[in-house]
Amino acid sequence: MNGLITEELTGIIKKKRFIILTAAAFIGLLVVTVITKTKYWNDLTYFFAVQKYISFVFTPAAGIALILSVYRKKYTGSSILQVEDHGAKRQAGVISRFISGTAVLVSYYVVLAVLVIFFSLVFGAHNNVDQIRALLLRIATDCTASVAAYSVSLFWLYLTAFPVVPILIHGITMIGIPLFFDYSGLYDNPLYRIGGFIIPKLTGDIAYKDLIFVNPRLLIAGAFLLQIIVPFLFSMLVFKLKKLKIKRGEDKNDPDK
Repeated sequence: MNGLITEELTGIIKKKRFIILTAAAFIGLLVVTVITKTKYWNDLTYFFAVQKYISFVFTPAAGIALILSVYRKKYTGSSILQVEDHGAKRQAGVISRFISGTAVLVSYYVVLAVLVIFFSLVFGAHNNVDQIRALLLRIATDCTASVAAYSVSLFWLYLTAFPVVPILIHGITMIGIPLFFDYSGLYDNPLYRIGGFIIPKLTGDIAYKDLIFVNPRLLIAGAFLLQIIVPFLFSMLVFKLKKLKIKRGEDKNDPDK
């Protein structure tokens, strides 16, 4: 299992697409900070600009970057061969891919938290403790939402063996639907409350508001847990039922494929 996890992590972080997309996501935070400073600069403008960037740019971008980096040519066949080469069971392959992807996402958001505080200090935003706390809560809830969304994306990758479907679903659920509710203001609509238990980003937004008002709910935590576990179990089932359709010796572990 450890060998599979190490191989997965190495395969992800060595890919050019991962390096480029990761750099773009963090450079974007710097660009937003600089633009905000050149217009009207104080603690609140930085606070709201960073919040918006995290929610509507960084979070969906991080998920898409990970999907593209986890994907490889002939996804199903190469995944099966990878597990067999390590002498492991197929469920170990799913577990290792989930753990490695989650580790990447958590690292993304840890670096993001450090940069948010660093830029606040360097550029002189003078955010107070409550604002920093709120930004860190936003990062934590979006990180959890991203892990849940990644679990869903893995299921679609195993099911379709092609990145277009999981990327479309990720884009719709992590930015499309949240943007719709953000601009429409339909937060009291029953659809929003229902979506809050199904769509990871909406669950994260609800969890964030609950934590801001120091009113965490076990129901929301349970929704997150189900969003992670259910797709994960379906991924294991689908991968177990997949058939090997490629020959050995092909470049299954080429990081740029």
